[in-house]
Amino acid sequence: MRVYIPIFFLALASIGYLGLTKCKRTRPAKTPEKTIPIVETHTVQPETIQLHVESQGTVQASIRGSLNMEVSGKIISTGPAYQVGGNFQKGDVLLTLDSRDYEARKAQADANLSRAQLALMEEEARGEQARKEWNSAGKGSTAIPPQLVLRKPQLALAQHELNAARQAADIAALNLQRTKLLAPYDGVLTEKLADIGQVVAGGPATPVAKAYSSNILEVLLPVSSREITFLEVEKKPPVEIRAEIGGQTWTWNAYIDRDAGYIDSQTRFHNLVARINRDKAEPGQPKLQPGQFVTATIRARNVPNLYRVPRQTLVEASTLFIVSKENTLQKRRVGVLHSLDDEILVRDGLSAGDTLCLTRLQFMNTGIKVRRMTDQAVQETLPSKP
Repeated sequence: MRVYIPIFFLALASIGYLGLTKCKRTRPAKTPEKTIPIVETHTVQPETIQLHVESQGTVQASIRGSLNMEVSGKIISTGPAYQVGGNFQKGDVLLTLDSRDYEARKAQADANLSRAQLALMEEEARGEQARKEWNSAGKGSTAIPPQLVLRKPQLALAQHELNAARQAADIAALNLQRTKLLAPYDGVLTEKLADIGQVVAGGPATPVAKAYSSNILEVLLPVSSREITFLEVEKKPPVEIRAEIGGQTWTWNAYIDRDAGYIDSQTRFHNLVARINRDKAEPGQPKLQPGQFVTATIRARNVPNLYRVPRQTLVEASTLFIVSKENTLQKRRVGVLHSLDDEILVRDGLSAGDTLCLTRLQFMNTGIKVRRMTDQAVQETLPSKP
C-alpha cells in the first residue's frame, strides 16, 4: 500500500499542471518599436561674403639706424632729447661740437671769395681797356684782335677761380653748420654712443647715437599661400591692428603697403608689410613702439556664392551630413574655402536650400532615418518576427 502513495501524488501533480496549461491565456506578440533620433538642422543659402585674413607680427620702425657727425670735433653741449628714450622733432639740435676751427675756415674762405670777385672785376676792366686801345689804333675794321690781346684767357681764368672760391666758401659754411647734429626726422633716441667732452671723428665709422623714426611704424604680417589669393595687395587693403596694453585691447588703423617680396623658406608663408596710420590715433591712445606684439585683421575681397556652415557640422575635415527631403541622412563632401572661429565657408558641394544635420549622433551613415527637431513625434514600426 505504501508503494502506491508516491505514485498517487505524482499523478495528481501532473493533472494539475495540465489543467493550468490549458487555462493559460494566449497573449498576442508585441510589435517592437524603434524611436527615430531627433536632430537639429540648419538650412543654408548662398551669400556674398567679405573675407578677412587673420595674422600677427611685431611692430618695427620703417626708418632706424645710427646718427653720425659729418665733421670731427669735441662735443661741448647736448640737447634735452639726447638721452635714451628721448623724443625729438625733425631739426632739433641733439649735440654741438666746438666750432671755432670751422669758423676760422669759413672766414678764410669768405676772404678768398672776395679776392676772387675783385680779380674778376679787374680782368673785366683790363679786357675792356684792351678792346678800346685796339679800336683807337685803327685796327678794328681791318683785322680781328687776338684773344690774348683782349685778355679773354685771363678773364676765363678769373671766372673759374671765382667759382672755385664760391664753392669753397659754401663748403666752409656747410661744415660750420655740421658742427651741430640736427635730428633728421621725428623720432626716439635708443642709444647714446658719445657724450660731452669726447672728441668724435666725422663719418659713418663713428656713430654718436642710435634712433628710429616714430612717424612710420610697420608690421610684417605672414599670410599663407591660400589666403594670399583672397587679397588684392596692389589696392592697399585696410588692416585693423590690435594690441593689449595695460590690460586693455587697443586698435589702430593700418593698410597693406606692399609685399615684402619673399616667401619664408620654413613656413612657406608670404610676408606683407602693413603701415600704421599714426596720424589717426584716438585721444588717450597709447603709442605703439617697436617690439610690440600685435594681431591683425586684413580686409580681403568679396566672394559670391559662399555658404556659412557651423564648424560643429563637420564630421571629418571636409565631410558633413545633410538631411534629405525624405528625412534620411546623406553624406556629402564639400569644398572648404576658408575657416573662421565658429564657422567655415563652403564654396563647393552645397546647393541653396540644403538642410544640414547639426546633431552628432552616435552612429551616422547614409540612409539613416531621422526626425527634424521641428517635426512632430514619429515612431517607426518594425515588422514583427514570425
